[in-house]
Amino acid sequence: MTYAGPVVPTAVFGPRTAVGAAHALVLAPVTPRWDEGAFFAPVIRTLAGAGLRVTVVDTLSLWDESVDSMAALVARCRALLPDFGRVDLLCGNALGGAVAQALLPDVDPATAVLLVSGPARTDAVLEERLTRIADLAAADRPGAALALLHQRVLPHGAPGTDGEAETVAAEPVPADAEAGRRLAAGMRLLCGLDVSDAVRAHRGPLLQVVGSHSQLVTQRHTAAAPHHTVHVAPGAGMRPHAEQPAEVSSLVETFLWEKGLR
Repeated sequence: MTYAGPVVPTAVFGPRTAVGAAHALVLAPVTPRWDEGAFFAPVIRTLAGAGLRVTVVDTLSLWDESVDSMAALVARCRALLPDFGRVDLLCGNALGGAVAQALLPDVDPATAVLLVSGPARTDAVLEERLTRIADLAAADRPGAALALLHQRVLPHGAPGTDGEAETVAAEPVPADAEAGRRLAAGMRLLCGLDVSDAVRAHRGPLLQVVGSHSQLVTQRHTAAAPHHTVHVAPGAGMRPHAEQPAEVSSLVETFLWEKGLR
């Protein structure tokens, strides 16, 4: 069965019709609005530069009020998968990474997987931080929620993070009600997550990149089989691909080369 819901926003990069081009499917993180793939720009450039066709999906566009769990969101994404044809590289960032890992039983066992700060499981600390952001957004304070999210994606100890103290910016980032709905929904969907078994059972290659100084997703939130790789980017927060683009690009290029995807 293919997906029969509302149109899902996508953005396509690289060769769109090249015969034999490998195809990368990227699932987006929680964003206040669809940014057409800007969140993953450094990685997209690397993938497209290696000759891959890259399709980026607005993961949260699959959510509505009837979706009350990660399992329900994953079910909608699972129904959408056939519409994208062959997927050689399944990618995900943050929420998108969690969904990608939950989908592993439904893709070809040989599919390569690339994750950036994509949790396989959550814990009490991470869930408390996600819930705080969600609660602000649900309380009609989307600007404050977005400001706190921006603070939390920075590396621990970076200017503006106030150490481990959780503060809300005095002048919140402008945001609208729709942004608040997306933030609240996306953060809460991650709570209670554990797809570790699906990840460890995946026989294909997998590269996960997390920041050593992340205030949200860290190495302890990842899962991997012995043939998978979890790379911890020194000093990085939730966005190692944006904070250390050269290092992450090199990792991705090597991963593609070793797996015959370029």
